[in-house]
Order: sequence, then structure tokens, then C-alpha cells
Amino acid sequence: VTHHLIGEKQLIQMKPGASILNFAREELVDTKALADRYDYFMSTNTLAKQNGEKETKIGKYICDFALPDTLWKRPNVISIPHLGASTAEAEENAASMAADTIKNFLETGTIVNSVNFPTAQLPNRDDASTRVCIVNENNPGMLGKIMSIFGDAQINILQHINASRGNIAYNVIDIATPNAESDDLSTFNFKSWDALQLALTSIPDVKSTRLILDTPGVGYAINVNNNIFGVGGNAQGKLTFAEV
Repeated sequence: VTHHLIGEKQLIQMKPGASILNFAREELVDTKALADRYDYFMSTNTLAKQNGEKETKIGKYICDFALPDTLWKRPNVISIPHLGASTAEAEENAASMAADTIKNFLETGTIVNSVNFPTAQLPNRDDASTRVCIVNENNPGMLGKIMSIFGDAQINILQHINASRGNIAYNVIDIATPNAESDDLSTFNFKSWDALQLALTSIPDVKSTRLILDTPGVGYAINVNNNIFGVGGNAQGKLTFAEV
């Protein structure tokens, strides 16, 4: 979306003396179009000087990252060192933020500030619930297939969130934890967490699943070419809902 946000079309609409300050990413500006713009004004200024006419004031390009040879040698281009993230305060804050983000993901399945995954934040519940996280291809009908597993198993969904980014979708689902004292466990189609996870991970186009139980960071299963690896890969002889 932001690649070449300032390109040939935008540059043409700017005044010749307009300056650009880019302290975000090089890719925001079409450097080739910018170099062509400067070349054009330099040639017109050369001609104006030969004819004794007033030269056009050319704007500056200022950034804090390396530039291609077509730009960085120009007198109106200033490339300064990128040091903002190298200060002691920035490195400490970045490390703290990264640790908090990973901790939050492991404990709750929350995703924020991801490069290639959608943002997904589902509030925690205080009642007896179990959180299920599912990554799948962002294809039509996938949410219905996932929800039907819970519905067919007579498992109540308390809350959920579904978010997508590109071809990836991410689901965080809180389900009511079966209770041996108050629930008739014979009505559940799946007699163990692993059996439930195996069914979810076996859905075509599901990439991975995770059950957040007592130990954060475990409970993963992945689907690689219809082969299930991790928890749920062998659903036989696992703990029942009541035993868990």
C-alpha cells in the first residue's frame, strides 16, 4: 500500500522547490522518478543559465538511510545516519516491547505489531474457558468449517475473533471448558483435547492450531501436506476432558 507512495504522479504535482523529508522507509519514494525529476530541472537550469535566464530552485531530498547512486551524490540530497533506534533508551524500550508482545502471544494468543499476520486481540475471560488459536488460508467458507467442528461436538463457543491479512486468517476462539461435575461428557464427540485438536488441524487449508491450557507456549499442532505434527497428531490414549 505504501510502496512508492510518492511516485511520478505525485512529483509532477509538486512545485520544483518542494523538499521531501523521508524518515520512514526508502520504498515510500520512487527514487528513480525522483532522480528523473532532478535531472530534468538540472537540464532546464543549464539551458536557462546559458540564455541568461533565472534558474529554477530545486527542492531537497532528506532521509536517514542509504540511497542508490542515482541520488546520493547530488548536492540537493542529504542522507544522514539512522541512529534513532540505536540509543540505549530505544534499544531498552524495543527489547521490553518485544518481550511483552511475545509473552502476550504465548499466554493469550494475541497478535499485535506483526509484519505478516493480522492484528487479533480477544479479551480474556474469567470463567471456565479454554482458548483455541487457529491459523488458516484466507479462503471462503473456512470459518464455517472451523465452527462446525465445535457445533457438531456440542461445544459452546463463548467468544471469538477472526482477522485476516492477505492470504492468512487467524482465529482466536474461547470455548466452554467441559466440566466432569456439571456436564454430561458422554454427549461430547471428542473425548480428549488432542482428539478435538486433531479434527481442527485436519481441516483442509488449516495451517496450525494451538490450545492454550495451563502451560503457555505449548499445545501446538501443524498441518504439513495433510500430515499432522505436534499435539493432536496421535489422539489415542490421551487424557480425557475430565482428566484434564
